[in-house]
Amino acid sequence: MARLKYINRSLRAGLNRPIRWLVMGSCCWLAACAPTTPVHTHRAADDSEYYVQAVPDDIINRRILPDPVGGLGHSNDPQLRVTDIRLTAQYTVLYLTFDHTLAGYGNNAGTEISIDPKAKLLAPDGKSTFAFVKAEGLPLSPDSRKVEANDKVKFVLYFERLAPGIEEFALYEGEDTATLSFWRVSDMHVENSEK
Repeated sequence: MARLKYINRSLRAGLNRPIRWLVMGSCCWLAACAPTTPVHTHRAADDSEYYVQAVPDDIINRRILPDPVGGLGHSNDPQLRVTDIRLTAQYTVLYLTFDHTLAGYGNNAGTEISIDPKAKLLAPDGKSTFAFVKAEGLPLSPDSRKVEANDKVKFVLYFERLAPGIEEFALYEGEDTATLSFWRVSDMHVENSEK
């Protein structure tokens, strides 16, 4: 009987091996074919998740200061944005922010900023220009201010007052060179009706 048990054990072991390999192979195949991304099960609770409610134009066009989306006008430097424009009796005043956190991924270097005293505001016709007068919080070239990575600098630029009736204008500091980049901001708007 001992011999018979030995034969039965070897037969059982011999029969079980292919089955074990078949089961293990099937499990591996199923695991390899299973989706690895989570299944999206979120469903909207109400229509507000699908549609944006209609809002009157005057609410959309209100200016929020500081402007949270893109600033006023369009800058050639993505780190520079205009947050407010004001007209006084003497000046056109631009409030700006230089945000060095927007320098780009992996750019940990600091930079230096200043304003060229030859900067000017240009009317859309290109004929009317308004000279730079002074700056607060920013030195004039050739002096400069060091801005470390992840810093923000807020400053104010004063220009001659826009002539009545000029509501669209641009800031022009100069053309870029091999070593210097100059700021240019276009499509700025301020209410300045003719009296």
